[in-house]
Amino acid sequence: MPGSRAVALSGRGWRRAAGCSVSEVLGDPEGVGTARAAAVPSGRDDLIRAEQVRLLYANLPAGLLAGLLSALVLVSVQWDVIRHAVLGTWFGTLVLVSLGRYLLARRYRRTVAAAAAGRWETRFAFATLLSGFVWGAVALYLMPDQVPHEVFAIVVLAGMTAGAVVSYSPVPRVALYFVAPALLPLTAYLFHAGGRLHIDMGMLSFVFMVMMLGLVHRLHETTLGSLRLRFENIDLVSVLAREKSATEDLNRDLMTEIGERARVEEGLRENEARLRAVVDNVLDGIITMDERGGLESMNPAAERMFGCTAGEVAGRHFRLLLPESERDEYEGYVESYAACGKPRMLGFGLEISGQRRDGSVFPMELAVRGVVLSRRRMLMAIVRDVTERRQIERMKSQFISTVSHELKTPLTALVGSLDLLAEGVGGDLSERGRSLLAIARNNSRRLARLIGDIIDLDAVQSGNLELDLQHVNLSEIVARAVGQAHSLAAASGATLRHVPAGGTVPVYADSARLVHVIDHLIANAVRFSPRGEMVEVSMEEVGGNARVAVTDRGPGVAASLRDGLFQAFAPWIEGSGRQPPGGAGLGLSIARVIVEAHGGSVGFEPMPGTGARFYFDLPQWHDLSPDSEAEGGD
Repeated sequence: MPGSRAVALSGRGWRRAAGCSVSEVLGDPEGVGTARAAAVPSGRDDLIRAEQVRLLYANLPAGLLAGLLSALVLVSVQWDVIRHAVLGTWFGTLVLVSLGRYLLARRYRRTVAAAAAGRWETRFAFATLLSGFVWGAVALYLMPDQVPHEVFAIVVLAGMTAGAVVSYSPVPRVALYFVAPALLPLTAYLFHAGGRLHIDMGMLSFVFMVMMLGLVHRLHETTLGSLRLRFENIDLVSVLAREKSATEDLNRDLMTEIGERARVEEGLRENEARLRAVVDNVLDGIITMDERGGLESMNPAAERMFGCTAGEVAGRHFRLLLPESERDEYEGYVESYAACGKPRMLGFGLEISGQRRDGSVFPMELAVRGVVLSRRRMLMAIVRDVTERRQIERMKSQFISTVSHELKTPLTALVGSLDLLAEGVGGDLSERGRSLLAIARNNSRRLARLIGDIIDLDAVQSGNLELDLQHVNLSEIVARAVGQAHSLAAASGATLRHVPAGGTVPVYADSARLVHVIDHLIANAVRFSPRGEMVEVSMEEVGGNARVAVTDRGPGVAASLRDGLFQAFAPWIEGSGRQPPGGAGLGLSIARVIVEAHGGSVGFEPMPGTGARFYFDLPQWHDLSPDSEAEGGD
């Protein structure tokens, strides 16, 4: 089995930027690099590639030995069930290939030039491909009809593949050249053998191969990052050495050039003037205070923002710049900082209100941080007037709301007209006409759903989500939503199944909003379901709550994306970076807000194998206290 040996780069030979040899750069602890050509790769990328190739050859001898031992064990186990001539031919071929790879490694260690890493990588990859074909032949010639011996051969191939993943991960294509020819014949053999067990094992073999290739990618990224960091450290040591030498030279120069102190002081004054120019012309307000909150200075932007000069407020507490209703709260922050001395008072971007000299109040962003100047602790505040940004946000919200509502009315008429045409009101249509009509209906409904989502999102963001709460039967609401969704499922080629609850499930809710929630969950499930698969809508009681669940058999949800599922515009499929066709990424977030407004909660459960199960829980009416029921009725 191919082994894995970590070879650390050594920086002891990196004396100066232009004085390092190839063996020193590649960290050759055995001194083999002294026999290599003196050509040095151009650039850090070439050095990293050369080190990756060196890792391949360094790991090869142990891997060859492990592979031969594994082959001997396999031959021994299969000796009584496979013809001896076949076993001997296979093992002899493996020995010849392994010998050739070993000789290639010896030649590399003696003659390789670092600049020729690409050619040695190609030779190694070709030899690895031959080895992969030899191991892949196990599935073609060394598989008896006895299940225990088959399983043993599969285990040996899996072990060889796992070892190869670790050993060949520095160069992913080399790992691919071994893993693919080694496992694809096994997968083909298992599927061809037929039978439930062999087909299941074949599927596992293919999944294992994909997982191993994914592991190769992750290990490669880790190795590549480590190599880059090591070379950067070597560069840093060199830079530090040069900087140290330069500093020593500078110190000697300073000792002999005391007379230039006036020039240095003039430079400092110029720097101070430039800094003052920057502070005076920056658009954000900059305010300095003592550690108790006493105002000391304000730049011109802050003076314009608050309508007063620094001289007028000098020595007064910073609470003067805040509305009276908020002064006590933010004064406590300053006192807390003065007591503990930690620069963790207010985070950057905190939006509060400011008060101008004339008493007018405006929204602003405030960031405060402690600084130390001349061994004296001070506070520095950065203030930004966000009045214009707030106005733009309000205008944007009003624009979205107006446009959405203006589009909804004609679109509703358009959808109704298309439905009437589909029912034959306008007369019989040709096959082509019915096809075009179906396309128009589907797309107009998608547009209507998107506009509805935008209107709901605008209501949520503006805090204007209204609920018409009544005592309703949740079972009837679910049945109504499922009935409305059948056409959507049929258009996508999915099958919709409703598992009704036994009896009445009373809840205190807005029935129209709940239908909207269930419609979003079903639409998501249908959108991700392959054609012909079933989407199931069910109800159950969980912990005294009524639970409505929608289950699909789609690709599932990647673990890295599950935390943000119910956020707006959150992608589902890992690596896609976008929603699947037909989705704007708003449905789940809107559903969450509606359910939480009812006092419920939403959740997600991965299904065994593939698929996903989204659900929401609502408190049942008879579980509510009289106080909470009365409150909901208001």
